[in-house]
Formats: sequence, structure tokens, C-alpha cells
Amino acid sequence: MIRPVRPTDLVGLAALQRRGYPNEAYGRRALGRERDDWTDLFRVLNPLVSFEIRRHTLLFDDGDRLTGLVSTLPFGRGYWEIDRLIWSPDGRPQDCAELLRRLGLDAAEHGVERIYLRLASDSPVLGAARAAGFVPYRTETLFRGGPVRLAAEGTGRPRRRGDDLPLFRLYCRVVPLTVRQAEAMTLTEWRQWFRGGRQLVVEEAGEPVLWVRLGTVDDQVQLTAEAGDLPVPALTRHLGAFLARHGGKKAVIGLVADYQPHVAAALEQLGLEPAGRFISLVRHQTVRVEAKKLVPVRA
Repeated sequence: MIRPVRPTDLVGLAALQRRGYPNEAYGRRALGRERDDWTDLFRVLNPLVSFEIRRHTLLFDDGDRLTGLVSTLPFGRGYWEIDRLIWSPDGRPQDCAELLRRLGLDAAEHGVERIYLRLASDSPVLGAARAAGFVPYRTETLFRGGPVRLAAEGTGRPRRRGDDLPLFRLYCRVVPLTVRQAEAMTLTEWRQWFRGGRQLVVEEAGEPVLWVRLGTVDDQVQLTAEAGDLPVPALTRHLGAFLARHGGKKAVIGLVADYQPHVAAALEQLGLEPAGRFISLVRHQTVRVEAKKLVPVRA
């Protein structure tokens, strides 16, 4: 049976924790971890024990015990990200798929337009996710290493308030159509994805050719970049100087899409090594929208 979390599930969740099933989902907060440590598992009981009131959680209860759990966090306007997907190794794949389908129905009731999920490329629940309507749209490699110490100076400048449109043009040039359809086809959608953190913009002839973001994940810094047709030595110089200046003594992780091989080569030149392969999936929702219609005017 698939159902929401209840106050009485504390014991069942503790038993699920003791069985040690791994979290198959790699949300943005979990990248770079070797294995999910379950430290925040009981946040799924919210709003009963957590202030994180916007979390949505479903459990799979076979009558004797809890065998699965899916939990999401919202981001942007109308998007959910699955940050926790726990499934028993001996559970039926069709039941896992049904759990994810039910999540999609709940999301539609909440007006959610898309649900995102990132899995390891060899995840045992990948087939169930696809059966539930999740479509792969990007393959990525996680790089890990550092701290980076590079004496060379890179050019570039911080992001400015008026950079949105030029950076969106760079995004459209670099990112394939299938990825943009899954994430951001318009400037308004794009703005929901890329906010905050330290940012570097490198220009040529007045147009951005490199855009780098640096955020903090636990005790690591996470690098993301969109790069145009820059040679690997130039990319290495820009990325290395940026990381040396702002990364401090922290380790570095970087998630690089397969359509950016020159970024991957630059990170390897800086001493980072591949640490995992991931597949990003999206489930497009059918939601209720308010239809406009003509109505008679009464005098």
C-alpha cells in the first residue's frame, strides 16, 4: 500500500534505517557523498517533527513493514526534486514504479509541473523510474579532487545584474535542445535554475564564452560551468584561478555533462578525478490550469 507518512511511522522508519538500504537519489545536496548517511531521515516526518513543511513524502507499506520511501523538496516555481528514494533490494520493480507514479499524481494535485530525479548510471531503480514516466535527458560525470592551488592568473569578472540575457544566450548555444526542454526553454524558467554563489563570467568580443558558478555543499565546494568553444588550456587557466581564489582549502566537486568534454578535460588537468556517473531524469506533469471563457453580462 502506498500512503503518506503518519505520526506512528517513527518505529517503522527506524527499522527501515537499521536495514541500511541506500538512498538511490542524488539531489543537489547529496552530490559528492560516498553513501547517504541517513542523518536527516526523520525530516520525512514533517510537518510533525520538522520545520521543513514543504517536503512531500510517500511510503510503500507491504502490511508487515515499510519497504520503500520517496521524498521531495521543492525548488523554483512548480518543480520538485526527489532527494530521497529508498527501496528494498528484494522489492518488486513494478511496486517501485507504482510508488513513483503515485508521487506524480500527488504532484499534479499540488500544481507541480516537473519532477526531477538524479540516479547513478547503474542504479537498480532506473528501470522502475522509466516505467513511471521519468525520461532521461542528460548523462553527467562527477569529478572530485582538490583543493586547487594554481599560480596562473585568469581573466574574467563577477556576474553583474544585467548579465541575464547574455548568459541565457550562452546557455542556449551550449546546452542541447533536449536538455533545455527538460529544464529551461525561456529566460523566466532559466532564472529559476541559476541563482546565488560566487560566479565568474569570461567574455570575448562582448559576449560570454564561459560562465562558472561555485557553491558550498557540506565541507566541499561544488563547481558548475557552461563553456563555449574555448581551448582546454584556456579553460584550465580560468577554472584553476577561480578555484584557487575562492575555493580555499576545501575539496572540489564538479558535475560535468557529456556535451561539455572540454570542461571535463580541464578539470582533469587541475587534478580532479572521475568519481561517478549519473543520469538526470524528468517527469513532465499534467496539471490543472484555469481556462478562460466568455460569460454573459447581466444588467
